[in-house]
Amino acid sequence: MQKIEKWRIQELSLIFRKISDLLIKGGNPEWANVFSHFQQESQKIISKKEFDEDLLHKLIINTKNCFSREHTFIHMELWHEDPKTKVSINQEFLLTRARLLKIITDINNKMIELVS
Repeated sequence: MQKIEKWRIQELSLIFRKISDLLIKGGNPEWANVFSHFQQESQKIISKKEFDEDLLHKLIINTKNCFSREHTFIHMELWHEDPKTKVSINQEFLLTRARLLKIITDINNKMIELVS
């Protein structure tokens, strides 16, 4: 198995926090709580002395599930009273969500053992 760098998990934690903040700004506290929980889980992984591959694997699977067609997260549009702010929040949300998907894909790929 390839090594997963600690900075990668820290990056994941920061993205979870950013998405949670955007969801709160966009009037969706329920989904914000989901990503706040993911952020807490990522912090547990970072803080452990020994790398917990199982915990990371569960976190990646749970995060990937948010991108399935059945979840509203993939189709979500955030709301705000001010139309300019609404557009800005949604643009940032789309970019951040895409960044999250790239990060979890990269981590997931590193977790797969390469067979020669």
